[in-house]
This record gives sequence, C-alpha cells and structure tokens, in this order.
Amino acid sequence: MNWQSFHHPDISWPVVKRRAATEMLEMLQLGSLFMTRGGWAMMNRSCYPNQKAFRDAMYRLRNQGLVIHRKQGDPSTPELCLSNAGKDALPDYFHPKDFWNRKWNSIWYMFIYDVPEVDRVYRNVLRRFLKRMRLGCLQQSVWITPFDIRPQFDDLTQAASVDAFAYLFEARTVLGLPNRRVVEDAWDFDRLEELQSRYCTVVEENIDRFRSGSFDHDDCSELARMAVDAYHSAFCEDPLLPRALWPAGYLGERVYELHMKLFREVGARFSAT
Repeated sequence: MNWQSFHHPDISWPVVKRRAATEMLEMLQLGSLFMTRGGWAMMNRSCYPNQKAFRDAMYRLRNQGLVIHRKQGDPSTPELCLSNAGKDALPDYFHPKDFWNRKWNSIWYMFIYDVPEVDRVYRNVLRRFLKRMRLGCLQQSVWITPFDIRPQFDDLTQAASVDAFAYLFEARTVLGLPNRRVVEDAWDFDRLEELQSRYCTVVEENIDRFRSGSFDHDDCSELARMAVDAYHSAFCEDPLLPRALWPAGYLGERVYELHMKLFREVGARFSAT
C-alpha cells in the first residue's frame, strides 16, 4: 500500500531511531492492538526480519523485566503487555500528558556553564545531555527549563563534576520578559510547528485511506511502523512544556490525539477479524 510518507528533509530517521527492541516497547504501549492474532502478526512483521531476531528481542525485554508474556486460551496467540518498568523506559512523549498537565510553580531553572575550549569534548557531551533533557537554549551557555532539574544537576555533579563548570539558578523572571517571550526565545517553536503540522496532515490522510480500503497484515504493518516513526519525528524536538507555557498555535496535543486515533482504528480493524 502506498501510504502517505512523513519524510522531512531535515529529519534523518536512521539517526533518530533506536534499536528494534525499543520499537517493540513503543508498539506495545498501544495495548489492545496486540491482544489478537492479527495484531500479533502485524507487530512480528513490522519489527523483525525473522523469527530468531524476534525471539532474541523478546528474550532481552523479558529478561530486563520490561515485558510481561502470557499465554491464555489459544497458546499460539501470546498476550504481551508492558510492565511498569517497560512503561518508564519509553520516551517521555509517549506519555506527554504527564508533562502538559503539570502545574507550573512559576520558577525557571537556569543552567549556566563555562567549559574551557580545551575541554571541548566534555562541553559537547554536556550540550547533548541538556538537549535530551529538553532544556531550551537562551544563549550558547545559558539553558532553561520550567521543570525542577536539581536531582539531575546533583547526578551530574556526582558523576561528572559538572559543578566545576556550571551553576544552577532558580528565577521567577528572566530580565523582566514575559514567560511566552522566554519560551519563544529558548525553543524553536517555528520549526516544531512545521514538523507537527506536517505530521497532522500526513496522519489525517492515512486515516482516511485506511477507512476507505481493505488492507492485509503487511499493509497494516507498514502503516504502523511509519506512524511510530513519524510520531518520533514530530515530538523529538518538543520540550513538552506545561500548558501554562504553550505558545499560540502549539500542535502537540493534536499530534498525540491523531497518533492514538490511528492506532485505535487499526486495533478495531484487527479485533473485528
């Protein structure tokens, strides 16, 4: 099936994507889709080139306590679900409401560092870490977040002596700027809006195609995998800010709703087979 692709010239999915076992966790978080024989077959074809690769990945996930594997009724149709540890292992944007619905205490946490040029490698690693933590960059060495990162700062101090180069401040205002201005300066919401708008257009079209046609497991496997990949791309640069700080026109909630809607549609189709 020729599904609408999310491809974006600035996103290289092989760079963004992680190992196949993590993909299984991401697919399993969709829950009831994989409680039927058809859904099980779809995931198997989506993630793995052969049965050995599938079994190896499943063994690793079970051994790590991330997946619970049961056989009830028909033994050829395993029932999989995520353990609490498996849910915690998923990227933050698979449970974005936990971040959006936080009540903000009006405190900004400002991480300021000055790493000498001779320690460039340390500086680059630190910058990548701050990006993974979804901090926004006000200036090259001034990063900001509305979330309390004191525990992470303590971890960095203990593990990497970051306190030799950095300070963590609390602030209720940033140079008297309104909070929306701080948000717009620290994060590139224009680029994020472009990515998420593209996602919404693509997923809406694919939902329409899915509703209007008849598809086999391979078609649905392709759609599911593309959908998860696109969801990653749409959220990989999203800071998941509390609602009080959302800029005008923010599309993150619409992206999440469409993601869940698509998989509900696919799950319903399999439940009926």
